[in-house]
Amino acid sequence: MFVLGIDVETTVCRNEKRIDNSPFNPDNYLVSCGAHFLGEDTGKYFFFKHDKLECNPAKSKFELQSLLDMADILVGHNIKYDLLWLIEAGFMIECPVYCTMIGEYVLARGQKIPLSLDETTKRRKVTLKRSDLMEETFKKGIGYEAMDPDIVETYGRGDVISCLEVYESQLADYRKPEYIGLRKTRDMMNEMLLVLLDMERNGIHIDLSALDRVEKQFTEERNTLQTRLYELARSVMGDTPINLNSPAQLSEVVYSRRIPDKNKWRKIFNIGLNVVGKPLPRPRMSSKEFAKEVKDNTVIIKRTKGRRCDDCRGVGTIQKTKKDGSPFKNRTKCASCQGSGVTYTDTDKIAGFCLMPSSVQDVSANGFSTDKKTLNFLLSQAQRRNKKDAIEFLKGMSRLNALNVYLSSFCEGMRRNTRSNNILHTTYNQCITATGRLSSSDPNFQNQPRGGTFPIRECVVSRFEGGEIMEADFSGLEFRVAGELSKDGQIYDDIMTGKDVHKQTAAIINEKDVEDITKDERQQAKAYTFAPLYGGQGASEPPHVQEYFKKYFTIYEGLREWHDTLKKGVLKDGLVTLPSGRQFYWPNVERKQGGRITYATQIVNYPVQSFATADIVPLACIRANALIKNAGIQSLFVLTVHDSIVVDVYPGEQEKVKQILIEAMEGVADEVSVRYDYDMVIPLAIEIKSGSNWLNGSVIYE
Repeated sequence: MFVLGIDVETTVCRNEKRIDNSPFNPDNYLVSCGAHFLGEDTGKYFFFKHDKLECNPAKSKFELQSLLDMADILVGHNIKYDLLWLIEAGFMIECPVYCTMIGEYVLARGQKIPLSLDETTKRRKVTLKRSDLMEETFKKGIGYEAMDPDIVETYGRGDVISCLEVYESQLADYRKPEYIGLRKTRDMMNEMLLVLLDMERNGIHIDLSALDRVEKQFTEERNTLQTRLYELARSVMGDTPINLNSPAQLSEVVYSRRIPDKNKWRKIFNIGLNVVGKPLPRPRMSSKEFAKEVKDNTVIIKRTKGRRCDDCRGVGTIQKTKKDGSPFKNRTKCASCQGSGVTYTDTDKIAGFCLMPSSVQDVSANGFSTDKKTLNFLLSQAQRRNKKDAIEFLKGMSRLNALNVYLSSFCEGMRRNTRSNNILHTTYNQCITATGRLSSSDPNFQNQPRGGTFPIRECVVSRFEGGEIMEADFSGLEFRVAGELSKDGQIYDDIMTGKDVHKQTAAIINEKDVEDITKDERQQAKAYTFAPLYGGQGASEPPHVQEYFKKYFTIYEGLREWHDTLKKGVLKDGLVTLPSGRQFYWPNVERKQGGRITYATQIVNYPVQSFATADIVPLACIRANALIKNAGIQSLFVLTVHDSIVVDVYPGEQEKVKQILIEAMEGVADEVSVRYDYDMVIPLAIEIKSGSNWLNGSVIYE
């Protein structure tokens, strides 16, 4: 078998905002490529365009294509990048591929390890890549096209050799009994890599005028919300100006406490990073001990009353005079009011919303945490105490944080990365998340809210005149997978009888009758339906919601028993193995006082999320992509987000694409049976929508 290692070097477009190494940037071009057959003493190196060489790109392309045609398998580290450049440069790739980054990721079995080629070669003790050759040159802003060509070639050849040695080292690992089962996951991910390559090349078509409208909508909502949040903050803080973008000041508004000695505070709660950049472990404290430390090392803040500064008479500066009585040229900032023109005195009323941190995990360097997870916990506390202003403020802050993400990550990210032809080529990442589900960048489309109501979707339209955007989404995939893996009889019955579990959840959460539940309430309740599947306990929720969590495992006893089995198995050997062969490993798991084990949430979360979104969905994507190509149609597979597949449909091909998606997704159980020798009991179902844009599609199949 001819194994060919490859590595490309390209130009990089740099500006003040970002670095762009995309082949879809017309200012970028392919500089060179190294190619080396495994077992040969020397490889080949080809230059296509370089400032200091007279290149013969036609000759280089012919010779490199000849090597690619001979190869039975191509090997590279993060090879999707190399393939994207080669294909966009006109090369034909027809053989399977092996990504050594994927190989290393699968062997890590869910543990976080650095996956760069440099770190991988060090870990595997093979030939180190020559990154030292490039460091100084890169620091000077010199790209491959302008470097000494001998350095570029030495570096490029070294990369290929390092990668091939990593490949051989990984294959040796995959032959070991404990890793043999991982081969199926590795091979599937390498197949999925080629599907992602097609999607990245196809890109999605963006309606920039719709993007303008959505951005305006988000901006107006953010501005209105900010005004209201500052009104609420002022109502509980008094006249002292508040900056809600300051973590310290936001902490004071929420918790009504100030940290007088931040250095002492950091020492008490062990706040900081260790030598490898990871957070230091927090000290163990009982609730009583924690409450005492908070009481002893914080001061309760009071609402303030502002009045014009008597010293500067509200100007903020004072005119001082010299010994001879003449005024200094520049006025001096008033020390009494620090230049504000106003002095503030404490009243007898406590400031802020007086919410309480729960444990050492809520402590931050500036006081107490105000992140998304903590705000949700505090919201439940405010609801139990019926603090209406606090409820409004916390909900508003959560929404404000979301709007800021939408504006920066989506609106700005989409505008920045959409090319002149209105096509956005997002980049998919297979080796980022612990569970194997996809992430993406430029922008991260995987980070959008679940459900079909996200306004950004209106901006995704067909590139074909008269075309449509069609989306097929698995129905309740995580719930079905949880039932499949746990063999819970009640989940099976609920699915087979068509019970709407999300509506049932919404009725309990909202304390309403099932028939009165709205579509939005049902959508919002999905998080609660899935939370117990992933180990959620509902400890921070209102009493009636906590009762829901308690009843959940009474209804689904098989799921509870399966969770217990998973935990016992991990305590025994540290492993969880999925039907696909994918594994997760926790080498340091232990049982704590009270019976709870460490990593409990991950242990029950990873199997469901991974088998659903890292195994089943990719298999459906592989099937759909192959069927679309084999059908000889012009429609394009452009996106996969969460549990869905999105196709840009050419006019007149709607029925063909619909049938392809039905076959690819509902029939994926057949693929699971063939690949993994596992026969699924619970059937999979999908819903298909189609319309002029991704947001406003109508249901055409369910």
